Amino acid sequence: MGNQVKIKTNCNIDANDAWNQLQNFSIPHKYIPFLQNTMILSNQSNGVGAYRRVFTKYTYTDETVIKWEEGSGYTIKLHRNNQQPYPFISATFTYQIVPIDKYSCELIGIFKYHLPFGIIGKILNQLLLGIIIRFNIRRVMMGMKSYYEG
Repeated sequence: MGNQVKIKTNCNIDANDAWNQLQNFSIPHKYIPFLQNTMILSNQSNGVGAYRRVFTKYTYTDETVIKWEEGSGYTIKLHRNNQQPYPFISATFTYQIVPIDKYSCELIGIFKYHLPFGIIGKILNQLLLGIIIRFNIRRVMMGMKSYYEG
């Protein structure tokens, strides 16, 4: 069963300036409140195949770029080593930047995920997990906005 959470926010900087921040694959811990650090694990620091590990206080998640759209965004696959992070069967996050005018842009975050357990997974998503995910994706996007505008 596929699920998606999409959060949008307007940002008071030019889309090119936002892209200059976003393409720096080594700094998500500066704008995602629950991250402690980031380590680039691949030879490349951006583009398809770039690979990083992001650390929270207690654990880590690996992120690999699977789609790169120069100047407007990218999609990362979330995993831990070669396994999917529990409780997901699969999970991706897409960052997008859409110009509004020469002074502002829209930041979009899209989290797509599949859960196991059939109908039980669907119920858990509706009652709890989906709410937590939406809250955290909103925190990511508000953190980006604040960092980019600062």
